[in-house]
Amino acid sequence: MTELNRTELHRDLGRMEGRLDGMDDRLSKIETIVERIDDRLANLEARDNERKGAWWVLIAIATAVGSAAGDILTHLWK
Repeated sequence: MTELNRTELHRDLGRMEGRLDGMDDRLSKIETIVERIDDRLANLEARDNERKGAWWVLIAIATAVGSAAGDILTHLWK
């Protein structure tokens, strides 16, 4: 079995460092993509909440108008 000399050891460490740098770059790109997806999801959730709120306002207005119309018709039919 041969022992590694310093040159081979430095070369191997350099390769490992290069691989780690490449992995770090890929992880940075993935992190950026995940952040964009998170922002888009937050926007979609906000819009969905706004739509749900608007829907409940419409229901409340329709209920009030229907109730008022019923009261008016009941009063007119007396």
